[in-house]
Amino acid sequence: MLIIGGGDGGVLREALKHPVDRVTMIELDDTVVKLCREYLPSLSDGAFDDPRANLRFMDGIKFVAETAETDDRFDVIIVDSTDPIGPGEVLFTEQFYADCARCLTESGILVTQSGVTFMQEDEAAATFRRMKALFADATLFITQVPTYGAGFMTLGWGCHSAAPRATKPAEIERRVKALGLTGRYYSPAAHAASFGVPAYIESLMRD
Repeated sequence: MLIIGGGDGGVLREALKHPVDRVTMIELDDTVVKLCREYLPSLSDGAFDDPRANLRFMDGIKFVAETAETDDRFDVIIVDSTDPIGPGEVLFTEQFYADCARCLTESGILVTQSGVTFMQEDEAAATFRRMKALFADATLFITQVPTYGAGFMTLGWGCHSAAPRATKPAEIERRVKALGLTGRYYSPAAHAASFGVPAYIESLMRD
């Protein structure tokens, strides 16, 4: 797995709950990690010290572009970025998504932060448009983040295969139980429901 951003360690923590050999996390600023380790340790919950965590401080754009020219491939790429303003803007470009697509395995999945769509519909629409041009299976899905106002957080999904998103609910439930995943939000039912987006988001995915 590859995480671009995510300096607080929360995504890394969740990724390491799965049977992965390695999770590479690329963070531009090591100060973010240092401060989060000191003042928000519950977010990473020891993830930074896991031997499977490969933490590198560098430009994520550069890392992905260079990796695309090698034989290294990832099963999952998660872009845990800021909004497309200032330094974070390059993480929403077609070139960046194209480089990510080249870094994925045949059934690898790219997930990107795409804003709170009720107020940032242009962001989600642009994400979907760029994903659709690069992946056999592209869509938007949603989650609820209580610290964000104005409705659902929208995420972009891109995959070279339609098979992962077509995984049967019973198989998702089996995997969740096998991994012993517990939480206050995620469940097999919530997983399936996340792809059933409201009409105002669905409209952004129409030609």
